[in-house]
Amino acid sequence: MKKNLLISLLAISMISGLFCSTFMPTLSLRYNDLTNPANSSLETLDQDFVLGFKVNVGEGVDAGFDSSNGDSRIFVAFDYGTVGMGMNSAGDPQFTIGGSYAAFTNLDISLDYVINNLINRTLDDEGAEVAGEIPNELRLTLGVSF
Repeated sequence: MKKNLLISLLAISMISGLFCSTFMPTLSLRYNDLTNPANSSLETLDQDFVLGFKVNVGEGVDAGFDSSNGDSRIFVAFDYGTVGMGMNSAGDPQFTIGGSYAAFTNLDISLDYVINNLINRTLDDEGAEVAGEIPNELRLTLGVSF
């Protein structure tokens, strides 16, 4: 009986969440590591497509989830900035803090500072572990909400 009630409540909450007007899927293009001297042109800049969603949880406050190329994070976005936490593709924790600008109704431009140096190691080009820290990075995101 408890199992059926729990499944019913979970299904009702998921269905109502999907059909509410505050649930917004997002599609973004993210440019990673802008401050790296090796990324001096658009051809060498590392870019990812990001899929996610966000939900309006209050006046001017959105919460959501996004994922790209093994990286994922949970974020809270205010009118003036965004705070997030998640994991990178190597499974290490990372934290983001940044600002965003609504260029048009559904187009957002975000600049995030990613704090990666919580674990004392780095990865080489093939993904093998090397001693040291993963450097922090600055990334630019162009996102569209539907």
